[in-house]
Amino acid sequence: MIKKTFYLLSLLITIFPTYAQQIKQERVIPRIDQLVPPYLSTILLLSPCADISLLGFNDKDDDTIRIVDEAKAAYPANTCNNPALANKLFKAHFLQYSTITLVDDPWNLDVEIVEQNRLISQCKDTACLDKVLDSIISQLYPRYISIPTKFESASDNLCISKVDLANDKKMDSVIKKLVASLSTDDNCGSEDFSDYEDSPIDEDKSKPYTNVLFDICKSNVGDLFIAECKMFGNQVNTQTWFYLLNPDIEPKQLFNSYNGPYYPLDSTCNGMPDFFTSARYSSAEHKIVYYRYNGQQYEAAYSYMQVGISSDDNDMAIADLIEKKEIICK
Repeated sequence: MIKKTFYLLSLLITIFPTYAQQIKQERVIPRIDQLVPPYLSTILLLSPCADISLLGFNDKDDDTIRIVDEAKAAYPANTCNNPALANKLFKAHFLQYSTITLVDDPWNLDVEIVEQNRLISQCKDTACLDKVLDSIISQLYPRYISIPTKFESASDNLCISKVDLANDKKMDSVIKKLVASLSTDDNCGSEDFSDYEDSPIDEDKSKPYTNVLFDICKSNVGDLFIAECKMFGNQVNTQTWFYLLNPDIEPKQLFNSYNGPYYPLDSTCNGMPDFFTSARYSSAEHKIVYYRYNGQQYEAAYSYMQVGISSDDNDMAIADLIEKKEIICK
């Protein structure tokens, strides 16, 4: 299997740095005045009662005023006139969207959050809202502070065992064609190919160069060809492919993403492990996508933009711009 040590260390440091720190310190809920989200929509997701002028937004702009008023209108009148209630609203939403970034099965937590927000939307007065927010905080806070880091339990369980197909001439030809097609300028940036040596460390300099790293293994659905483009310098995202191999037919693509590498999880769907990718958009934004096997191929089941939000803790983040698709698991 392609070694993930460097990728995992990079992810812990640059993409999920808060997890490394959580080994030594308890998670905390920030104060509203600590927030520095890059977008108005993000701050309103957490706290429609926040003073946006103190967070660097123009509170005199007509469009901004309209957007803020619409966000406040989703809650009972006088919610923002009650500092304690406004703070509870922020805590509840922070716990919802921060905890999503911590769990390995966000689609399950999302079901709870949708129901919590439905109960919020049904409140016609602040007394009802206060009660619902207390319930949300009591449900989520213990989980928020106790969820282990993502990599304490993650295992590279995509494969059952290694397989060597080098002596299978028909499969050898299939693999060479795959590597050649993936190692083009349009994919990994190199057309120089004649061998599929997959060691990223001890490369034979006498052999023509290819930018594709790959492995072959047995899975629950058959022999898998797993490939990634090599990464160079400070590059953190790379293109990744999974193919199902069959010597008698064309390889079947099960997965392809420009936002690799991938990180397998312990959960499964239709007999194959779930996994996620994390694409670094900036130091404060990372696109997280969870994939599940639908019985034919992998599909994006849940995704969000992980957005940094705190001025005092650069590692604190929430899930924004959530997208989801139900994958039926049998």
